[in-house]
Amino acid sequence: MRLVVPIRERESQWVDRADLLRAKLPPFLFGFPVKNTLPVFRFSRVTRTLLEPYLVYLMENGYQTVTTCEMTAILQGERERKEKEVLLTFDHGWASLWTIAAPLLRRYGFQATSFVIPGRVPESDSCRPVMGEPGHDTDVDRSEHPFASWPELISLSKEGLFDLQSNSWSHARIFSHDKFLKLIEPETRLPFLSWPLISEPREPLHFLSPTHVFHPLLPSRSRLSDGMRHDVDPSVVHRIHDDPDAAPYVFKQHFLQIETEQEREEAIRFELLHSREILEQNVGHEARHFACPWGISGRIALRLLSETGYDTAFTERRSSVQAVRKGQDPFRLGRLPYPYIRALPGRTRKLYWRISREPT
Repeated sequence: MRLVVPIRERESQWVDRADLLRAKLPPFLFGFPVKNTLPVFRFSRVTRTLLEPYLVYLMENGYQTVTTCEMTAILQGERERKEKEVLLTFDHGWASLWTIAAPLLRRYGFQATSFVIPGRVPESDSCRPVMGEPGHDTDVDRSEHPFASWPELISLSKEGLFDLQSNSWSHARIFSHDKFLKLIEPETRLPFLSWPLISEPREPLHFLSPTHVFHPLLPSRSRLSDGMRHDVDPSVVHRIHDDPDAAPYVFKQHFLQIETEQEREEAIRFELLHSREILEQNVGHEARHFACPWGISGRIALRLLSETGYDTAFTERRSSVQAVRKGQDPFRLGRLPYPYIRALPGRTRKLYWRISREPT
C-alpha cells in the first residue's frame, strides 16, 4: 500500500529518535568534545525569554559565531574549525528577527544567518519598533504582518548582523494525495506555514486559510518533496457549499487535477531559482546557501540545487550527521534545534538525555 506521506517527511518524535539510532547526532551531545565538527543550530520564531539565555550561555563560555562563507571553507577543507565556533541560523524571516533577535545579537556580539522566504516578505515604508522602544509588539510574529519587511532585512544585511540566504520562494505545502481528510471550518487551525498553496507558479502567492470554509483538506507534502501536486476542482467546493454533509460522497465523484512530472520539476526549479534571484536583487549580495523547508528535499530538489546556483543546502531529513564536517556532501548538511546549544562544552552544560526531555 502506498504511503500517503513518507515516514521520512513526517513530524514525529519517532523520526527524531531515528536520528539517534542512525548515529546522525554529533558526539558532543553526549559529553564528548566537539573537535572538528561545526555545530549548527536552528531557531525560528523567537522571544526575548527564549533566545537570550542561549546567547548568554554562548557568551559566558567563550563561543564565537561564523558565517556561511566560513562554514563553506570548513566544509571544503580550506580552513579548520577554530575552537568554540558555532553557526546560528534563523529560519523563515519572522518579524522577530528584526524586533528581538537583532537587538540581542548586537548586545552579545554575535552574527547569524537567516534563511528567508522572499515570496512572503512584505514591502514597507518604514521599520518597526524593536525591543525596548515605544510601540514594540511583543507578539509581532502572529500579527497581520508576521514576516520581516524588505527595509528591515536590507538594514540587517548592510549592518553585517545577518547573512540572508534562501528558504525557498514560498515555503509551501501542496496537496499530494487524493485521500479526503476533512473540510475547512472557521475553527480549523494549522501551523501558519502548513496551509497548502493553491496559486500557480509565477502567480502571486495564495494559500488556504480558515476563511476557505468547506474547502476539502487532503494530505500535504513540502513543495520540495517528490510529491505530485493535486488540485481540487473549484466546482467541487461549490457543490460542497450546497451540502456540506455530503462532502465525502461529492468529493469522490470528481477527479483531481494532478500535475505532470514536467510541471513538478518546473515548479521546484522556480522555488529554488526565483527565491535566489529576488533575494540577490533586493539585498545586493549573493545567495548561495539554502535551507529546505521542514528539512525535506526530494531527489528532484537535490539535483536542481546545484543547477540553480547553490553551494550548500541544509536538508536535515537526508543529512548524514546533524552538523557540518569537512568533506561532507554540501547538499546534505544537518542542523540541531536550538535547545542543544546547552550541550556544548561549558559551565552548566546539559547532555542530550536531559535536553530531549525538556519541553520546548
